[in-house]
Amino acid sequence: MTDMASRLESIRDRLAAVAAEMAGSSQTGAAGRLQSLAGELERVVADLKEPPPAQRSRTARRRLPDVEKCPRCTIRSLRIVPDEVHTGADGVEEVLWRCTSCGHEVWRKDG
Repeated sequence: MTDMASRLESIRDRLAAVAAEMAGSSQTGAAGRLQSLAGELERVVADLKEPPPAQRSRTARRRLPDVEKCPRCTIRSLRIVPDEVHTGADGVEEVLWRCTSCGHEVWRKDG
């Protein structure tokens, strides 16, 4: 980002110099320089608008935490039952997991 900022500052300074030059007598040279700087400024703006290259996220390949493989029927349909929570024997909250395929239920610590 500092590279981009320094490029923009450089362009701004040169545009100010061209504007001062155009106020004088040599307007044809200044007009050419102004067009060149405007083109460069357009390239910088295009660089800023270009999206960063997409990177594959490791989280995209991970399984959802609330869906697992059922130990009884081996189908990936064991899910958390959202409103079913109770305190276990050791005082830790447990969440009910139920298989939507075979109906197997199991209580687990804070799913």
